Amino acid sequence: MKSVKKPYEIRQLLVCANLRDPTTGKASCGQNGAQALLDQLKKTVKERGLKGRYVVTKTGCLDICPDKGCIVGFQPEGAFFHVDCTPESGEALLAKLVSDELAP
Repeated sequence: MKSVKKPYEIRQLLVCANLRDPTTGKASCGQNGAQALLDQLKKTVKERGLKGRYVVTKTGCLDICPDKGCIVGFQPEGAFFHVDCTPESGEALLAKLVSDELAP
């Protein structure tokens, strides 16, 4: 049996990548480039040596649908961010979360 970290020791980024039927006329994070943002966040977490402290998870609809960009939830804090789906915005979000975590 292997021990696991307590949930509050792990920060989880929930990236909505929901693909909605375009005929509904409703916004969809998946159609706004969420998969590219998800891939970039995973890559950045690994490159910065944050794997094990931060987990990036693809989700379905988080029910906060923007017209552009996508929604990223941050747990356990319960914060949600509207993010442009670019590598730069993903890196900036992660940098902000890490600096906030380290702030006194």
